[in-house]
Amino acid sequence: MKIHIKESAVISMAALGFFAAVGISQSTTVSAKSRVRVTSNVKLRTDASSRNVTFTGKAALFNKASSLKSAKKKTTTVTLKDLARSNKSSQNVRAYRVARTNQGKVYYKVVTFDGKYRGWIYGGKSRSKFAGGLKTYQTFKQGTLTNDMANGTFQFANPGTANDNQTVTYKQPAWTQYKVGRQVTDSSAYAAVNYKIDRAGTRTREGDQWVHIYAINNGNSGADGWILYSGLKSATNNNSPIADNAVRINLVDSATGASLTSVDYTKAGATKGATLGTNTNGVWQLASTDSSAIQSQIASALNRLGYTGFTLTQGQMAAIAQGTFGASVTISVVKPTINKAVRIVLTDPSGNVINYVDYTNNKAVNGQTLGTLDGSTFKLAATDASAIQTKLVDALKGTSYQLSANNTLTADQQSLIAQTTFGNQVSIKTVAVNPIKDNEVQLSFVDGTGQAVGSVKLTKGSSDKTALDTIKAVSVSDPTSSDSATLKKAYAALLTKAGIKGYTSDGLSNDQLAANTAALKAADYGKDVKLVVAKIPVKQLVSSAMFFDKKDTNDVKQGLTYFENANAKRDSDKNFGAALAGDTNIKGYAGDTVTVASLNAALKAQGLDTIYYAAKNDWWGAPGTHLAANDFGGTSGSLFNPAKVKSGDKIYVYKLTFTAKANNPDTSIGNTLDVNKPLFDKDGNVTIGDAGVQVALKYDQVSGAPHEITLNDTNMAAKSLAELYGE
Repeated sequence: MKIHIKESAVISMAALGFFAAVGISQSTTVSAKSRVRVTSNVKLRTDASSRNVTFTGKAALFNKASSLKSAKKKTTTVTLKDLARSNKSSQNVRAYRVARTNQGKVYYKVVTFDGKYRGWIYGGKSRSKFAGGLKTYQTFKQGTLTNDMANGTFQFANPGTANDNQTVTYKQPAWTQYKVGRQVTDSSAYAAVNYKIDRAGTRTREGDQWVHIYAINNGNSGADGWILYSGLKSATNNNSPIADNAVRINLVDSATGASLTSVDYTKAGATKGATLGTNTNGVWQLASTDSSAIQSQIASALNRLGYTGFTLTQGQMAAIAQGTFGASVTISVVKPTINKAVRIVLTDPSGNVINYVDYTNNKAVNGQTLGTLDGSTFKLAATDASAIQTKLVDALKGTSYQLSANNTLTADQQSLIAQTTFGNQVSIKTVAVNPIKDNEVQLSFVDGTGQAVGSVKLTKGSSDKTALDTIKAVSVSDPTSSDSATLKKAYAALLTKAGIKGYTSDGLSNDQLAANTAALKAADYGKDVKLVVAKIPVKQLVSSAMFFDKKDTNDVKQGLTYFENANAKRDSDKNFGAALAGDTNIKGYAGDTVTVASLNAALKAQGLDTIYYAAKNDWWGAPGTHLAANDFGGTSGSLFNPAKVKSGDKIYVYKLTFTAKANNPDTSIGNTLDVNKPLFDKDGNVTIGDAGVQVALKYDQVSGAPHEITLNDTNMAAKSLAELYGE
């Protein structure tokens, strides 16, 4: 766009009138904003737990109320959304001041617990409820004894002196009462003492379960007190007789070698001395029905001890397979780490694990209960109870189970959770939703870790003789076939019927497939069939992106290689393109549809709906005209590198915008400015493939761009190109 001097003079005179008009409009806006004032600014004095909040992503963080003149954005909504999704309790948020403007808007001053993010955020129009950019976030909860707790007899699992919440006992669950410490400092002398449990409860962030124990023999009552449930083991006599048709599986901790518990697996018709499994070509294996049953039995026994999500490995199955009836075999298990959270394990009415939720709050301290003791009952703070209930309801979606008859936490369930200490877990039994009828068979899908994915009930057809007939009718193909293509088609139909996306039979191990086949063949009406499925890898619509100024037609192959996004971040086109390609708005599974609106949302999320770049010449084709990375990053408060860009230099700053549209070549598949194959069809849709595509995004210059700027000591101190442009 080479401009001659005479033409420039004419255009400048015309532009003068235009900018004068714009100036009048802007002055009106500024004047209106300048009339906004704060009418109150006070410290919040409500209970601290009621002021725990999280970000909604609907408003950014500013250094003052955003409607005030000269308010500056400190943290973008993109970052705040990441904080809201964080699994670190250090990034929980506390509101501690509230301000109201003469417009009736409410703003809260907030800070993350780690102190890294602090500022003011729009909070709606009422001080009685967090809204706008914030919502209440529950961070702490209490319970009743499970059957295992009430009926069991226990011993210290690892007696000793460690002050780790699970070796010695405490006068109250650790850190739940101020300056109330240990009951004993060494539990070694009580290693052989048998205990009963009379109270139980949980803490929140660690998800741990605490119990109060007392010695059956009063003479050993010196260590009576509170301890993590996982710090106990069943007082099972491992030397008790083993039935001739049973294999005793002793479970020990892999890290300490400490005995945890044992389970006896019995099998009708088994002969004493015979091996449980078979040896084929030197490889010991369990029958799929045995491995599935043993998996369930061991997982149930380990859940209450804090060893959640247990899945038999090939090595463990081989060891068990070599066990003989009438004898025992020992395997080691690994305990999962739960830091500053309470793990709430959801089970079906029979105690089988459905899912779990790790809950934390801003008060989380390992060893401290989630709830507080009110008289003789542990209770959850209202904010914790609400937040936990929301998480648990979400975790049960698609599982055919709910928390209670009305899908809310009961008083007993809350008490159990409240008594649990951070770093431990508690089990909550659920109830079935619409129990399976006698003419129905239910398929429950789980992933490789045993976590629920979803379920579906299938109704017996008029010509169906067996439950497998009903399943095959829906799957169209045969889900018990040994042919992988047939199997994939059958599972796809069943998963579609269940409304489940992102899973397949591809990638399952031979043992998992065998277990699924055995379960399907044993299916019966009125019963549930558990099937393991594999996660389909998430695909990217876009592999990379190139960014073009649509008016820069001198070199159609050269895009913008370094520029600034709407969040004042400067980076290379490669890095911006990678960020866009990885945005969740435009990722999915092969075959999924991405819309124009989704791409626009991704661009906005990455700050790429508006961009800025600078050039040393207003003719794009001039050699080295675009300012590159080494032209920026100056010291002493300068936006620029003084060795490359100096006071007195003339530069041109461009502001570009982009909005994707249906069937429009401005969003094209390719890597040059002149490609014209639209990414989206006439309906504004595109399908994700197995491999991402390279896209060319052609931006529009805003009216009045570029701005010609002669640099001086003042404007070189600008923090961004947007500021230099005049935004």
